[in-house]
Amino acid sequence: MLAPELLFAIEKTVHYRGDAFDLRTGKFLYSENHTEFYRNGVHTHSYVSYRDAAGKEFAHKKVNFVPEKTQPSFELFDSRDGYTEGIRRENGKTIYYARRKAEEPLKSKAVVTPKPAVFDAGFDYFVRENFGALCSGKILSFYFAVPVELDYFAFRISQKGSGEKCLLYLELDNFFLRQLVKPVKLWYDNQTRRLLQYEGISNINGPDGKSLRVRIVFRYPENP
Repeated sequence: MLAPELLFAIEKTVHYRGDAFDLRTGKFLYSENHTEFYRNGVHTHSYVSYRDAAGKEFAHKKVNFVPEKTQPSFELFDSRDGYTEGIRRENGKTIYYARRKAEEPLKSKAVVTPKPAVFDAGFDYFVRENFGALCSGKILSFYFAVPVELDYFAFRISQKGSGEKCLLYLELDNFFLRQLVKPVKLWYDNQTRRLLQYEGISNINGPDGKSLRVRIVFRYPENP
C-alpha cells in the first residue's frame, strides 16, 4: 500500500468508519473504512476500504496528501466492474485518468486546474482550512476535479445552519444549474472540525453504473 521507506517512517495511524445508507429508503449500502497515516505529526496518506454488508471489500482508494493536502494524488478502484478514476503527478504535470468498466481503455489527460483547486479527499482539508470563514457565513468558490470526465467544474460552499454542528451546502457555482441539481449537505463538528454526516451523491456506483445517493454517518475514535 505504501512505499517501504514510508512504512518505516509512519509514527501513527488513525482508523474511523462511515456507514452509507440509501438516501431514499434508508437501507444500508456499504461502509467506508478509513486508515490515516501520519509521519512527524503530518497526515501523509490514507487508505479507504469500501465494504459490503458482509464486510467484504469491493473497492478501495489510496490517497497521497504530499505535497498539497487540498490537491492530493489518488486512485479509486472498484473490483466489481473495474471502474477506476484518479489523479497522478507525472513530469511536472497533473494527469486526470479514468475508465468506467474493466473492458474500456484507461483514458487520461493532462489538466491545468484553475486555483483554488480541490481534488477528491482534499475537499475535507479545504473545509478545515477555511472553517472559521465558512461557518461564519462566507461563501467560497473553487474548482473541483472530476477525473471520470477528464475535467473540472466550478463549485461553491456555504453555511446553511449553525449550533454544535456547522451545516454546509456544496453546490455548483452557477445560478441556473443550482436550480436543477440538489446540493450536497455536510455536517461538521464545530470543535473537532470533523465531518459527522454527508448527504448527496456518492463516489460509489450502484448496479446500474450510476452514482448512488447516500447518507453517510461517520464514527471516530475518542482519542485519535
